[in-house]
Amino acid sequence: MKSLIAIKSELPYFYLPFLIIILIGSYLRLDQFAQQVLLDDEWHVVHQLLKGNAGYLFQTFSRADFSVPLALLYWLQLQLFGLSEAGMRWPMMLAGISTLVVFPLYIRKYFDDKTTLIFSALLAISPLLIIYSRTARPYSLTLLLSMMALAAFSRYVASDRTPWKPGLGYLTCAVFSVWLHLITLPLLIAPFVVAGLPALFAKNWHRVRRLSYLALITAAVMFVLVLPPLLGHPDALGGKLGVHAPEWGTFIGAFYTWLGTSSSLLILAGLVLAVIGSRRIWHRLPIMSSVITGLGLTLGIILITQPAWVNQPLTLARYLLPMIPLLLLAISLGLSQFSEVMIKKWGDRGIWLGWAALGFGLLVTAHYSPLHSILSSPNSNSTHSVFQVDFRAEHNPVFQYQKNLPLSQFWQQLASFPPDSLKIVASPFYFESYDWNAPRWEQISHQLVMPGHLTGFCLKHRWGEVPDGGGFRFRNVGYSGNPQGLIERGFDLVVFQKPVIMMIDGIEIELGTGTSDCLRAHQELYSEPVYEDELLLVYPLSEKVRIQFDAER
Repeated sequence: MKSLIAIKSELPYFYLPFLIIILIGSYLRLDQFAQQVLLDDEWHVVHQLLKGNAGYLFQTFSRADFSVPLALLYWLQLQLFGLSEAGMRWPMMLAGISTLVVFPLYIRKYFDDKTTLIFSALLAISPLLIIYSRTARPYSLTLLLSMMALAAFSRYVASDRTPWKPGLGYLTCAVFSVWLHLITLPLLIAPFVVAGLPALFAKNWHRVRRLSYLALITAAVMFVLVLPPLLGHPDALGGKLGVHAPEWGTFIGAFYTWLGTSSSLLILAGLVLAVIGSRRIWHRLPIMSSVITGLGLTLGIILITQPAWVNQPLTLARYLLPMIPLLLLAISLGLSQFSEVMIKKWGDRGIWLGWAALGFGLLVTAHYSPLHSILSSPNSNSTHSVFQVDFRAEHNPVFQYQKNLPLSQFWQQLASFPPDSLKIVASPFYFESYDWNAPRWEQISHQLVMPGHLTGFCLKHRWGEVPDGGGFRFRNVGYSGNPQGLIERGFDLVVFQKPVIMMIDGIEIELGTGTSDCLRAHQELYSEPVYEDELLLVYPLSEKVRIQFDAER
């Protein structure tokens, strides 16, 4: 058997395992995709759509920031054929799956097939990349576009002529990335610093001119798109600065987020492998210096401006999102180098030992991965903050907070039904997910729980809800005041959570403020409940469900 060191000739069937990995990664991203509820920051743009036209959306970032080009796309969908949850998320899903193809094929130009396949597998199972592929926020898109921009810039600089294709590629990807999310600007400025300063010191005026042309054109297009909201509402951005600063624990938590694990041992092993593999990245990957410089510039700006919530590991990890492919590639190279040592020492036996060690490592990684909870079935709330704020339960403030939320015995009773046999609409819904305990309800009951909207029923308007109609075609909600509509959407039970006051850590917290009229409205609209306690009321949507529920109880 040939040595795996000669990897290009050793893996003639590279594309078969590569395709399998892409399919697995795509499945993990698409699992239960169509039934995901909109949560947290995904609602920022919806709230703007409810009150703004296209001109307004183009000219503001709003205090609750949203991505302007995504907002314009959603507005167009809203006018043409209606806007759904999947309609809001498809660009990020497309980018997430494209990343599984583009990133490995790019690094394959500079590294062997074994490293490429390991890197591809690690990308496929990265929890944060999976979450961002199904989130109606631009992070999956900006990661893909910014990395493509750096690769195009590298080609532009490497040519002795003035190649318009890579220049146009950089211009397009960079402009859209910055327009989608301003935080990517330092990363996209970085290659001009890396290539421009040496050229300037060496008095290479030809290269300086070429870089200046590209910089000026790119900056001009960016200003046209980004300046209107900055000038129109400068306070929208300024109000988010000077608020929080990252702490030492923030950086530690970010590594758990980037590597997608709750295990400190895996973090340590991953960092050791990354250090081993980093030397090869630096010498072989053309965009490496730009990525490192860009991350450094971004971190410097974060430390100076202190944006809101950057003291949370997830926020810092998101602002430095390119760290994920960088770390995973370094780990892949470390594993590849480790296998080469084993082959040199034990020959052909080292080949099998290497693959066995890799398989064992992937199993251990899977065991400590948050994907168990995120991809549990049913789970219509996989983008909930409880799954991503911190992968370490003991450091996750949402997990700790929700443990103290009152829990009805009703959810445990539902576990006696066949799993995923009931579809439940629950209100009031809280779009700020730390108060929305549905993931816990689904995990206990093994039934599907989706939000019930009260707007137009017992309330004129509730924040975090959309009207039934008017261009909104949300599929993963129910309108509690429309029993027939709930039946048509396949719901079986209506749950209303009563207003409750509780004490958590000595602080009085009230849930369901202003929904007392909704309690009476449910009692008047629906027949006798099949379940009631001090926390909630439960109504069946058909006599068949009532009989089934009574029989199972």
